[in-house]
Amino acid sequence: MRHLLLICLLAGLAANAALFGWQLRAPATTRVTTATVGPVVMRTPGGLLEVSTITAEERFDSTTTHTILGVPVGTTIAQVRVPAVYRYHIPLAKDWTFRQTGQALVVVAPAVRPSLPVAIDLSKLESFSSGLWSPLTGTDAVTALQRSITSTLAAKAATPERIVLQREAARQTVTDFVQKWVLQQPQWAGARPPTVLVFFEDEPLGQRAAPLILEAL
Repeated sequence: MRHLLLICLLAGLAANAALFGWQLRAPATTRVTTATVGPVVMRTPGGLLEVSTITAEERFDSTTTHTILGVPVGTTIAQVRVPAVYRYHIPLAKDWTFRQTGQALVVVAPAVRPSLPVAIDLSKLESFSSGLWSPLTGTDAVTALQRSITSTLAAKAATPERIVLQREAARQTVTDFVQKWVLQQPQWAGARPPTVLVFFEDEPLGQRAAPLILEAL
């Protein structure tokens, strides 16, 4: 009987040891959780009217030259590509200029501004590095480029070139807005809708655009 109990005890210890060893060898399971910390909700007085978008694939490049005692010994080239969507808006709370003459309604809207940050599709972000030193320095070079994306795109969104590029799309959006909302006001009830002419404050001639158009009518 003693021998039987001893055998059972040794078998139990062996099974526990085997189980413990399997747990050590088993792959670890990582649990990922997300949480929203301290959300802040703020009202936008008057609201914003989104007037246009620009979609583009943006590319970021950098070239780093490495030297030893002032002598070039190679370069690291890094590149990042990512789709971006630029969105532009105008405030609805600000005063707009409306002037009517005959069958024309001239509207001078606030200047268009970019909505920041510029949206990017991280799921389609591509990056690579090359060069003699890229196995050692490529990761840092790519990381530096990725960190610059937000500020670089914000600056690009506000350039005169991008503002001009989206201007006609924005003009059409504001024209539709005026036709659907402003022209439904009581003073135009039952009357023939006027032709809507939209200008922005930051266009050439700026706020003088409306008076000049009225003079030409």
